[in-house]
Amino acid sequence: IVSLGQGQGDNAKRLIDHGKKTGDWVILQNCHLSKSFMPELEKIIANFGSHTAGPMNPTFRLWLTSMPSSFFPIPILQNSIKLTNENPTGIRANMLRCYNDIK
Repeated sequence: IVSLGQGQGDNAKRLIDHGKKTGDWVILQNCHLSKSFMPELEKIIANFGSHTAGPMNPTFRLWLTSMPSSFFPIPILQNSIKLTNENPTGIRANMLRCYNDIK
């Protein structure tokens, strides 16, 4: 797990390379905080299918978390499975959700 921001791009690249070889799952959190790394991440993901990128363990998974942002690479979104978590509207719905999460 790498929380992106403030120069964590190199750590993220190392973890992705390691995960591709070993089949580990890699989580890059807070992609919206690393605008400068997003073009590089787009290239890394685009090379997943190429022969020059080297072998990829079939159990490798890359998870990305982000708040909505205008600079998040569209090709990554188009080639990904997306999960969203939206808060319910209204205080009553929020309180019921919190209560159900505690149970």
